[in-house]
Amino acid sequence: MSPNFRHAQPVTLVLYEDPLSPWCLVAERRILTALEDVEGAFGALQLEPFPTRLEPRAMTKAERRALARAARKAAREPEAAAITDDLWLSPDPPLTSIPALTALAAARLQGPSREAALRHAIREASLVRGLNVARTDVLLELAERAGLDLHRFAGALAAPATERRVRAVHESAFDKGIRGAPALVIGDEWLVTGPRSVDEYRTVLQRYASARLGLAPLKTLH
Repeated sequence: MSPNFRHAQPVTLVLYEDPLSPWCLVAERRILTALEDVEGAFGALQLEPFPTRLEPRAMTKAERRALARAARKAAREPEAAAITDDLWLSPDPPLTSIPALTALAAARLQGPSREAALRHAIREASLVRGLNVARTDVLLELAERAGLDLHRFAGALAAPATERRVRAVHESAFDKGIRGAPALVIGDEWLVTGPRSVDEYRTVLQRYASARLGLAPLKTLH
């Protein structure tokens, strides 16, 4: 790594994700593993909302079967071994990702550790136990178990501005060319779409680190 890069500000890393997507969980864990080999070059991984189901609508049987298949496929990966397909085979699946992402935005107001705790709780409840985390009562119970100040959380969850922020981030990501999650943006210049292997994430991070000073704007890696 060049001296110029070594003394530069850490590069931002933003993963656009949906807590109801098992592949976003896989991507996050693989990126964190890859980052262990490029210490000092990048800042902490930031997670931002990208709902895979934006507006609430009933799902067809074919859609639910496809989501269940995706969950079973993800469960074959070591990073998601506990994942089940119960969420999409239950009689009460979430019709949109917006409530869960709004809850995470509300939790962020209480600090990154509380947000991380709630994200873990939402993923475990939905992806492992098959609970509908689009329901407010479920989100409130998960927030309490995650150690959040429930009064503050409930107020932020109900505030229209919290959901508006989630939608604004989604619109901004869409403007950057992001069409699905997971999607990793490196330094606001490179876009890595879809889940990748640890080796692929490590390679692209190392390539960015070595080429950072002469990059063209937003390069998409397919």
